[in-house]
Amino acid sequence: MFFERLRMTVVFLLALGVAPGVAQAALVADTGTPSNAVGAGWAFNSGHSYAGRFSVLSDLTINSVEGYFSTDAGAVSISLFSNRADGEGGFIPGSALRSASFATGLGEAAWHGAAGLNWAVEQGSYWVVFTSTYGSESQASMPGSVASALDGYALEQGGQWHDAAGLGLDQGLRVDASAMAVPEPGSMALFGLGLAVVGMMSRRKRA
Repeated sequence: MFFERLRMTVVFLLALGVAPGVAQAALVADTGTPSNAVGAGWAFNSGHSYAGRFSVLSDLTINSVEGYFSTDAGAVSISLFSNRADGEGGFIPGSALRSASFATGLGEAAWHGAAGLNWAVEQGSYWVVFTSTYGSESQASMPGSVASALDGYALEQGGQWHDAAGLGLDQGLRVDASAMAVPEPGSMALFGLGLAVVGMMSRRKRA
């Protein structure tokens, strides 16, 4: 009975020692809220795609992506694209990696997006692409002029990407992500203690 209780204690200590750290969420891209009024930015009409490029410094998981825009009745897709050096200034997104969409209705300019994404990404640069599907009479827009502009902007119309970095519109983007924290010293100490107890049990059994 004593050894059975000791064995269960060791299993518990080892589990604590090797358990992953708590995920730490943070905004890896945050432009701030655009200061322009609706109508002063990009017309976010049906079939328009607007992209912003951001970089991550380590492997992480993207939890949510939001853009600042007004909406009309329809849908908006949010896609994650790889980066691509295309020889034209690097403004053309690469291949599509992940995508999510949500239904929209008539609404004022605000932060709109998708949560619970669980998109795992490696260190590097990526594009977030917003694409709207509205009616032909849509008057939605994506205001610009943010406090912290991204390092690249692009727009797509008629199947052609255009460099938008010099247009001064600067769309709003927020990307929330999390990475696993490094195990705390206390957990590592428990792990070491568990190994020591295992060694003692093995020696007593041999004796």
